[in-house]
Amino acid sequence: MADHAPTEAAPPPEATARPDSVTAWDAKAARLPRRSAAEVRDMLASAPSEWFLFPRAEDRLSWDTVAERLGPVATQLVEAAQQAAERPVPHLTSSLWRAFLRTGERLPYENPWYERRDMLSDLLVGYCLHPTDQVLDALIDVVWLICEETSWCFPAHDPTEFPDPGTPVVDLFSALTAVGLAETLAVLGDALPGPVADRIRTEADRRVITPYLESDAWRWLYGTADTGVSNWTAVCGLGAVGAACYLEQDTGRLARLLGKAARSVEDYLGTFDPDGGTSEGIGYWVFGFGSFCQLADIVERRTGGGWNWFDAPVVADIARFPLRSRLTTTSWVTFSDVDSRTDFPGWLLHDLGTRFGEAGLNDLGSGPSATWTWKRTNSAVTTALRSVLGEGRRAEDRPYPPAGRSDWFRGIQWLITRADPDDPDALAAAVKGGRNDEMHNQNDLGSLIVRLGGEDLVVDPGAGLYTRDYFNEHRYEQFVNSSRGHSVPRPADVEQEAGHTHTAGVLAVRQGEESDEVTYDLTTAYPTDAGLKALHRTLRLQRGPEPFLRLTDSFAFDSPRTAETAFTTYATVEVTPDQILLRGDRAVLGIELPHGPDVEVLFREEEFTPRFGEPLLARRVVVRTREPLRECALGFTLRRGPA
Repeated sequence: MADHAPTEAAPPPEATARPDSVTAWDAKAARLPRRSAAEVRDMLASAPSEWFLFPRAEDRLSWDTVAERLGPVATQLVEAAQQAAERPVPHLTSSLWRAFLRTGERLPYENPWYERRDMLSDLLVGYCLHPTDQVLDALIDVVWLICEETSWCFPAHDPTEFPDPGTPVVDLFSALTAVGLAETLAVLGDALPGPVADRIRTEADRRVITPYLESDAWRWLYGTADTGVSNWTAVCGLGAVGAACYLEQDTGRLARLLGKAARSVEDYLGTFDPDGGTSEGIGYWVFGFGSFCQLADIVERRTGGGWNWFDAPVVADIARFPLRSRLTTTSWVTFSDVDSRTDFPGWLLHDLGTRFGEAGLNDLGSGPSATWTWKRTNSAVTTALRSVLGEGRRAEDRPYPPAGRSDWFRGIQWLITRADPDDPDALAAAVKGGRNDEMHNQNDLGSLIVRLGGEDLVVDPGAGLYTRDYFNEHRYEQFVNSSRGHSVPRPADVEQEAGHTHTAGVLAVRQGEESDEVTYDLTTAYPTDAGLKALHRTLRLQRGPEPFLRLTDSFAFDSPRTAETAFTTYATVEVTPDQILLRGDRAVLGIELPHGPDVEVLFREEEFTPRFGEPLLARRVVVRTREPLRECALGFTLRRGPA
């Protein structure tokens, strides 16, 4: 078995670095501290036996202290466990699995999958706070049924009619099941019957730990020319190697697992840009980077503090991404597959705020956007334990931390600009460049978001409903993933295309006290059918008593063609001879029409289903030249409109 522990002889990260990667700017930014395999074995052998974060359930003094700190919340959690003990465990059937192959719908199987893990978490927390035989019996039933599942995966990640238990697939959710069961065993200890404990060890190793160790073929494992790392890399690493830290008794084997994970995690950290930004967006920061943080904490504890993965230089900047990716103090940018509402695990923000001395993260962790629950989270057990133990650090009614005037992410090419960073109702905007082969890619180069009065009036729709077609060759037929779902230019009726050759360039960027401005070259975002010689988009925010945005799309064609600029909105649309009014619930955004080329305003509606929630009606307002032109500039001024 190859020794994967990172040493100075490891391949340099810049060998496969993308232009938007931090490693393209600083080859060592994503590197973990170097440890030899022998050093790791020694650290593992000398670590204390009770190394993990959680007290065992039998440690009544510790759990009684937790219950006292939680106050009335502890009573609610105990009641939730008693209620869970009285409910039947949801069925996961072959027909539910096969339904995905027939219909492409994911939720019929995934919903009961989540319900089982939620039930396990409720029972585990309730038992720790107030142990009863009824709750323990129900917990054992759920554990046993999870161990009996033919596959721990989602059908979307193993789309075979009948999954083969002899050939397990390591996906996000099999991995998280493994670490969830491992932490369940670590906390319950001798409260679990021996055969149940043995079953957890056997199934976690057979399904996740051994496949992770013995195969380098997982497409999410390393960043190579043929594979791509993403949030999967961190999540599957947490599942496999986090579980092994609790379950594996052979320190030599565990050292190999840690070494392999270290190399993989370095590739994952290399997906972030030099300012800590991720093209996957804030939701997958929570999932992917949150998983990295859990794994890094487990590794640090399991090695007795000897190997600290948080010391990779870029990690501190990544930790601050929730503070810098806000559109206003109370809202977040929705580029990529991001949900319209952002919730952060409170324990994660507090851990990072404390570790890196970032008070804003602690404030955010005690504010309205922090959650301390684990319902429908991807890793219910690990989230539940950390939330229950961490909730006592939450300060009541903390305000949102302040934001800066603007934030610029060099690698992913996001500019976020705020007219008054202290006022969540003030004019603010975000615009992006990047590449149309990003993680969770959407064809959205140049996408614009404008917020006023506490609501997005020019929107990026974020994530659509996850189905089979959302992640296959039909992805860009989806409204939210195509350029027609975004507020971008459209030359000659041609949409943007996906792929590494379709990119944005940054021609200029300036951040100042009175204004911020960026100019993108979007020429190569479109195929040659568009006939473009050049397409540049400039956005400027001008501060002052009456702040405004100036958006200019400049087109140059090889022959006369039409040019258009689109604005996507959920607001009510009114068109007057000289402007478009986007009328929201709390504010009106006026968009002054271009002076110069003769234009027409077209109006289209498209219904789509977001990832979470009811179907939405998006309105696409298109400003288009009436005649084909070789060159033109469509310039718009956006400001608060009449009530």
